[in-house]
Amino acid sequence: MDSSTLYSENYRKNPEIVWEEMRNDFPVFYDDISDMWWITRYDDVKDFFVDYQTFSSSTYELTTGQVVGPTLISRDDYGHVVRRKIVAPDFVGNRLKSYEKLIEDCVTDLINRFARSNEISLVSEFSSQLPVDVISAILGMEGDGQLFRQWVTEMIMGLSDSQELRQKGLDASAAFCSHIAPSLNEVDSPQRTDHIAKIARAEIEGERLTKEEITAFCGLLFIAGGETTDKAIANMWWNILNHPETLEAVLDDDSLWTNAFSETMRRTPAVISEERFTTKPVELHGFEIPKGAKIRACLASAHLDPTVFNNPLTFDIFRPDLHLGKENRSGVSKDPGRSGHFGFGLGKHFCIGYELARNEAIIGSQMIIERLGMPSLQKNQQGPVIQARNSFFAVEELIVSFQK
Repeated sequence: MDSSTLYSENYRKNPEIVWEEMRNDFPVFYDDISDMWWITRYDDVKDFFVDYQTFSSSTYELTTGQVVGPTLISRDDYGHVVRRKIVAPDFVGNRLKSYEKLIEDCVTDLINRFARSNEISLVSEFSSQLPVDVISAILGMEGDGQLFRQWVTEMIMGLSDSQELRQKGLDASAAFCSHIAPSLNEVDSPQRTDHIAKIARAEIEGERLTKEEITAFCGLLFIAGGETTDKAIANMWWNILNHPETLEAVLDDDSLWTNAFSETMRRTPAVISEERFTTKPVELHGFEIPKGAKIRACLASAHLDPTVFNNPLTFDIFRPDLHLGKENRSGVSKDPGRSGHFGFGLGKHFCIGYELARNEAIIGSQMIIERLGMPSLQKNQQGPVIQARNSFFAVEELIVSFQK
């Protein structure tokens, strides 16, 4: 197999064929164009996520860290643990429930804007809007969503190797930092209940976040929580609207949106790959990957591994071999016959905002159906394609009509 295959238009639109060839014949593949090693099988990708001592996430220092500043995702040491304990509590369990009303309010506001339209551009009018609106409100900056959307788009583009785009990303980051700077003052006021104030006040083992770390984490929230949730929502709707039996099932029982979200994260995950640096030589399938090499784990390929999932190309919200419902950090299902997806990672770097993303997708979708009725997709629309540095899987647009 030639490395150029991974950068072709055919790969962008139909990657599953290439992934199958890689899993079967090239489970460890050296990409000489980007100077990195690929792994594509389920068990190898699982080990990649779990073994953070061998596969270091310091790769983020060269991407996200260059644009938003130092964040916990680029650390593998105990400092990561401390910082995670500071920022994570609001995003899981009972504390997260306090944000459900906030999500509902953001969804209602968006629906009110397009409810009278005959056709809705679901990506541009809903999925790309909701996550940024929710995060803005969590940070105590309701109404600033449009500003943040502009900056976040440029910040994400700045993650590329292009010097021009990197500079635009840095300029957007500087504007973002200036905008939220006033919120870093008077954080000890008991009237402040926003997330910025909470993490600024929090202290774990005598450590508190610096202002630079708080600002960088806020930027990370938008980049990681905005972009990926947007694409997950759109991919889920594309899957459902292209499977009439699935649409009928979720219309009959709206609790099945949670299954649809899980299966979407397996079949068409928003994030298709992650990268790490090796901290020591790694022997895998007869190859030795040297210390300091960049390795890319293609989780979207792992999700199609037929040794783990039966008929993996089929979208099935009743899939008996997938852990359906709320994800867990270990990736181990209580049912030994089911395996988890890697859409939120695993282990030490498991996504902090996974439950928030799931709630936005499910609550938002349920409310749209309840308010607008039966959806139908305009014909001949393309499904998810690979975007942005081969890292994202996304539907570019969905034109949907509704009928009560």
